[in-house]
Amino acid sequence: MSSSADSASTTIRADGDGTPTAGATLRTRHLLLMIVAAAAPLGVAIGNLPIGIVLGNGIGLPAAFLAAAIIIACLATGFIRLARQVRAEGGFADLVRAGLGEGAGLGVAYVTGIAYWTGSLALAASTGYFGNLIAHSHGIDIPWWVYSFVAYGIILTLGRRAADLSARLLLALMVAEVAVVVALDLAIIVNHGASAFPVDVFALSHALSGNLGPAVLIGFTSFIGVESAVLYTRETRDPGRSVPRATYGAVVAIGALYVLTAWLIIGSLGTSTAVAKAGELQGDLVFTVAGNELGSTFTIVVQIFFVTSLMACFIALHNASSRYTHTLADRGALPRTLATLHPTFRSPARASTALAGIGLLLFIAFAATGADPYIGLATSLTGLFTLGIVAAQALVAISVVVYFIRNGARFAWSTVTAPLLGGVGALLACAAIVANYSVLVGSNSLGARLVPLILLVALVAGFAVHAVRHRAPARRGQAPQEVVEAA
Repeated sequence: MSSSADSASTTIRADGDGTPTAGATLRTRHLLLMIVAAAAPLGVAIGNLPIGIVLGNGIGLPAAFLAAAIIIACLATGFIRLARQVRAEGGFADLVRAGLGEGAGLGVAYVTGIAYWTGSLALAASTGYFGNLIAHSHGIDIPWWVYSFVAYGIILTLGRRAADLSARLLLALMVAEVAVVVALDLAIIVNHGASAFPVDVFALSHALSGNLGPAVLIGFTSFIGVESAVLYTRETRDPGRSVPRATYGAVVAIGALYVLTAWLIIGSLGTSTAVAKAGELQGDLVFTVAGNELGSTFTIVVQIFFVTSLMACFIALHNASSRYTHTLADRGALPRTLATLHPTFRSPARASTALAGIGLLLFIAFAATGADPYIGLATSLTGLFTLGIVAAQALVAISVVVYFIRNGARFAWSTVTAPLLGGVGALLACAAIVANYSVLVGSNSLGARLVPLILLVALVAGFAVHAVRHRAPARRGQAPQEVVEAA
């Protein structure tokens, strides 16, 4: 799961013409490095590949990454083009508002807020599962939910105190992740030669086999956040050239890394046995492959960096959902108390505490019912997270087309064709995830199949809340007042 999700939820602080601020120093290579590093490739390899192979389209998973990369590139084209026209505001909600109106924008804000929160829940489940798995491999046997509770304790502390991870340290860790994945890929190539590249993984019979929903889910989850180069417009020396280059370069680089890694891991396992081995090992799959290819010491290195990746992603998604909640409350779209800031750190303390508290209560219930933290909790919550973000991306694509046609733009690749293709692809991805959601949950019950309706209700709620607020012009014009907790 990408750790840059929080950046995708923030606002674009750029003038309409994309003019950089004085002292802007970022170039294409800087933006590209930040996006690729923040994509958390080690987290994707260890956390997502087994799910895609076991629940998805088996050895055809590399094709899912390739298809997702193409669709994301089309979506990013429209995202970048519209962001140039949006003055001082951005994010999915504001881009949708620009083309589809206030109600749609508010609805997307609700959807993305819920999506990021469920994404943080998925990471809490993954932290518990992999914490237990790694500790067990070293002779320590502690229930998975203990690790999830500890992670929530860290989140509660950081969320209230605004204790950000050092940007440079985080970037260094993420770059190290990329290096670890590349080292594993190279080892597989050296050890297996041509057999590491089985061409039949791209055969249509394999690409379309199994359950496409989980395969599509893994493909799109792994690319969430690649459009975040737009957020650095004012810090970039030549944003008109650097932002598009970095975005497309990131899609190519991340796509190539994921396709190659999935391809090589499947090749190292053997196409005839990869699905069975992935089902047997589940989250231990990549650790086992790493040990086989580079030895037990390298496995420990992989485990260390994977733990840092999980926590970085967890913090990022929790921060994103907290800030979405705070902003919506500050604008009167959620209870006002959730807009309360910490008196010292000026962080969205009330929103952070509320979301973490609800999440902690849910995990107490999950632990009590004996829920499977990986194939069950993590998969279903990741499904809801990805569905929400991809649905928001589809609405952004529609907004791009509507905005430019309404403003007299010619039918061009960046204003109509690319966003239209990307939007159709995103909608098809949403349909595949919804159709196979029961596979992610591990239950075919009516309740499990209806879970995605939460996002539809959130979208409709945006229109309803906007309609109610529109009838109260006196309140609508009031500027929000900053509220802080009592010291």
